[in-house]
Amino acid sequence: MGSHLVEPGAVLANRYVVEDLLAEEGESNSWRAHDNILARSVVLQILPSSSTLAADLVDAAKHASRVVDPRLLQVLDAVDDGELTYVVREWATGQSLDVVLSEGPLPARRAAWLVREVAAATANAHAMGLAHCRLAPDTVVVTKSSGVKVVGLGTFAVLQDETSGDGMRQDAQDLGRLLYACLTARWPGDAFGELPAAPTEHGRPLRPRQVRAGVPRPLDAICDRVLSESSRYGPPLTTVAEIEEALSEALAHERVGTASTPTDMGSSAAQAARTSFDPPPALLPRDDDPPTGELPRSVSMETGRRSGPLRRTLMVVVAAVLVAGVLLLAYLVGQQATDQTSASEATPTPSISQTPPPPQRLQIDSAVSFDPPPGTGDENPDEVPFATDGDPSTAWETLSYESNPELGGLKPGVGLLFDLGSVQKVRRVALGLPSAGTDLEIRTAPADATDVPPPTAAAYDVQEALTAAKGPSSVTLGQSTRTRFVLVWLTKLPPEPGGLTYRGSLAEVRILG
Repeated sequence: MGSHLVEPGAVLANRYVVEDLLAEEGESNSWRAHDNILARSVVLQILPSSSTLAADLVDAAKHASRVVDPRLLQVLDAVDDGELTYVVREWATGQSLDVVLSEGPLPARRAAWLVREVAAATANAHAMGLAHCRLAPDTVVVTKSSGVKVVGLGTFAVLQDETSGDGMRQDAQDLGRLLYACLTARWPGDAFGELPAAPTEHGRPLRPRQVRAGVPRPLDAICDRVLSESSRYGPPLTTVAEIEEALSEALAHERVGTASTPTDMGSSAAQAARTSFDPPPALLPRDDDPPTGELPRSVSMETGRRSGPLRRTLMVVVAAVLVAGVLLLAYLVGQQATDQTSASEATPTPSISQTPPPPQRLQIDSAVSFDPPPGTGDENPDEVPFATDGDPSTAWETLSYESNPELGGLKPGVGLLFDLGSVQKVRRVALGLPSAGTDLEIRTAPADATDVPPPTAAAYDVQEALTAAKGPSSVTLGQSTRTRFVLVWLTKLPPEPGGLTYRGSLAEVRILG
């Protein structure tokens, strides 16, 4: 039979015509064959009957045949003819998942759906007491109709002698790795075939969101809860049923990105400044009508010598009255001018305000993560939009650092750099710190810097600092601060659950001028 157990053209059981070699797995060969009776292609998994694994292979195939699920490549027959032991499976037209992923990661929703289907099929097998023990990109076929077929249920475990240990727990771990690979086109661990190994941090694979921009947080959380020993997203997912349920919930969750509308602080301030003023006090009322009544008859009728003294007396009285009237008029006019001046000083018109207007939110032209040497140049760039998306439940996060809250002692800081698009007056920076115990500085580029300064924190002037801050926080800058670039620079990070690692985060950063 040459170097293989069989050769193309060989006929087994007077029925299966061997055609193409598919794979060599230890002692076994997998071939594509043609079933002459049913006129269809099948897969033959062949082992020498003398192998110590032969009996176990037949038993595993018989057990797997009882699991009925269209997503599992079905066992059609299991034969031991004394020379060869082989399992006959249905043929699925499509591409192996490792070939698909060699061209790049899948869209997030497609990845979640595909792994959910594998999880559902595996959960049905677990309900029958059978584990796969080798869920990997080369044991998942994506069919021409975009369906899923899982290859080798039960038999792969036998051929690789992986029947010991907790196979069901291993299947759950393998599902997490599959999801990770579908989202990133990287394998968490050593390289797998054409898939390169995922980048690591402190000996652990980075989360999918740290590897590829745009990975939805629910899927990132599922990977972390399956693969991480201490996930910060919640309790671990240890069974395929739990993973299937989590993926179903993620697929049912249609995340709608709604951009929040900032409060129009300018209009509210203008409205508050519109005060209604009373008019200035008017002059005291004056009665221009002549006095009523008549002069005393004795006075008006007097003549002769009595009229002279009386006339002089009347003239004196009239003159005195006139002087008094002039003085009174002058006093009233002066009083009016004084009252008008006092009113104008005490009650300014709405167009003149004695207090500066409240800070107004400035438009952020762009934002990037800032990780100058000795840093790597970037930290979680895909998460930067979460710092200004209007959703307090999302945040940009740093990487995780071990042993030392001051970024593991590896570098002086890391942060976010905001570009306002032009030099503007900056009065305040408001931000959210989801975790307690963050030390940070607000730094700004010089007022004459119209281009991004050199990639070093020293190129930015320290304006203010916060120590051990948590939750909504605000930093007020000097009245004369003018800049185009604002740097939020984290210098000490809060601990993660367990207290052995440290990670910082920023949410809802607002810059006001």
